[in-house]
Amino acid sequence: MSRPHHNRKDLSLWAIFRAPLVLFGLSLIGLIGALLQDGVWDAVFSAFLASTVVVTAWALIRSRS
Repeated sequence: MSRPHHNRKDLSLWAIFRAPLVLFGLSLIGLIGALLQDGVWDAVFSAFLASTVVVTAWALIRSRS
């Protein structure tokens, strides 16, 4: 199955940097929250940090298939 081929002119800056900015925000919130909170919040903020790893792994698997 072929993928749609996008021309660089088709992509805006927001389209290019949207996902990295969202992942940066989640990671930053997760890091600061995990440092400042204890208990159940550690698990919540750890999930925020893990979201970057999960999304990166998903993108790598998707690009190889």
